[in-house]
Amino acid sequence: MKKRVRTIISAVLCFTLILSMAACGGEKKEETKGADAGAETKAAEEGTEAAEGTEAAGTEAKEESGEKFKVLYVSRNQADTFAARLSGDFEKYWEATYKDQFEFDVQDAQADPDKENQLIEQGITAGYDGIIVQPNDSDAQTPYVKQAADAGVKIITTNAGIRDIEGASWIDADPYEQGRVIAELAVEMAPENAKVAIMSCNPGNLHTESRLQAYKDIFVAQRTDCEIVAEKICTQSDQATFMQTMEDWVQAYGKIDVVLTIGDDLAKACYEVVKDDPTFADTQYYAVDANPDALLRIKAGNQDATVMQDTQELAQKNLDAMYDLLTGKQEKVEETIETILITPENVDEFIEKYIEIGIITQEEYDAVK
Repeated sequence: MKKRVRTIISAVLCFTLILSMAACGGEKKEETKGADAGAETKAAEEGTEAAEGTEAAGTEAKEESGEKFKVLYVSRNQADTFAARLSGDFEKYWEATYKDQFEFDVQDAQADPDKENQLIEQGITAGYDGIIVQPNDSDAQTPYVKQAADAGVKIITTNAGIRDIEGASWIDADPYEQGRVIAELAVEMAPENAKVAIMSCNPGNLHTESRLQAYKDIFVAQRTDCEIVAEKICTQSDQATFMQTMEDWVQAYGKIDVVLTIGDDLAKACYEVVKDDPTFADTQYYAVDANPDALLRIKAGNQDATVMQDTQELAQKNLDAMYDLLTGKQEKVEETIETILITPENVDEFIEKYIEIGIITQEEYDAVK
């Protein structure tokens, strides 16, 4: 990577020198200006081609020499169940498929957008050929993703993907679609005149904000008989914060009939607060992520729905895309994965898949049948 950067810089310096010489030619007679301008344009084109050729040559040289590429994955928060599961699937797929093609490191941003930006900058400085970023805050991470792309690093954003950055790629689910299928189910299932609480987190994150917007556009707009007694975007993304929020709501509003959340960890926290209170026995819980424990709660009748966000699929698509970018098979990747609604009607199918890959045990399944 460092060799490639040095050669690109050399090409740019040569190009700058050519421009300076052309500028000095401005003192020549008027009739020579057109020729100078043509030479300048030609030099610019040749300089760009030289830079691109140098980068391609650097990639080919690395492959031919047997030197491995270096890839960094920046996880937004390993304390988050989904994020930790995604990191695990990244490492498993790399071990099985790309261990001989490139080195792979994982860093935890610990739910801190500033720390995540520091990790991206450190990745650029350390000479990583590719960086995959799972943003905490899409707006906060955008300038640093752009910085990596401008430095020639192959960069992909995922869960949530940041669109429209020149030179960067993204692979993601459609978060508004995830919120839509949950909201439409809740429209059908929520009892008449229900008291509803809505909980989100990670302000600035494309996924959380898009799901929340879908809840408002669909559920809140259509179920005008329901009362939205509480709504909160938690700035701290941890179980203690989610549980404290639910405790505050219960004290303030008593029985809550429907809890709409943007993630399974939030739904789990809300359920844990009131699980021993018979008043809440028929409370409905909706979420996204299809965490293993969420599927077991659905089977046990303690959660009503979640949306599959397949961590295996995300990991595979990201690493396949990164290898294609590093080897020049693709210049840019933009891809959306499928949205799958999971309810009591189809949860067994997905629990069995999780048993097959070892993230739910048969004993855990049997315990909630």
